[in-house]
Amino acid sequence: MGKVIEREKRTITLMIRLYCRHKLKQRTPDAKHQALIDYCFRRLDQCRWQDAKPACRYCPSHCYAQQQREEVRRIMRWMGPRMVLYAPMEVVRHLLKKG
Repeated sequence: MGKVIEREKRTITLMIRLYCRHKLKQRTPDAKHQALIDYCFRRLDQCRWQDAKPACRYCPSHCYAQQQREEVRRIMRWMGPRMVLYAPMEVVRHLLKKG
C-alpha cells in the first residue's frame, strides 16, 4: 500500500476510536465500530485511485455501501471539528487535499 492509503487508514481509525471514547464513553471501539474500521480498511485496500486518491467526499467513485458511508459521515461530522485538538496535522493535510 502507498503512503496515502496508509495515512487514510490511520486517520479513519483515529477518528472512530476518538468518537467511541469521547462521544460513546467507551475505552475501545465496540464490535460494531471495529467492524466499521475493518470495512474501511478493506475498501481502502481496494481503492482504484491508490496514491492519487482524493478525499472520499470528492472522489468520483464512492466505494462504501450506503449504510457504512452514512455511519462514517455521522462520525466525521461529530469528530471533524474536534480533530484539531487531537491531530492538527491531519486536519491541515485534509484541508490541503480538497478538490
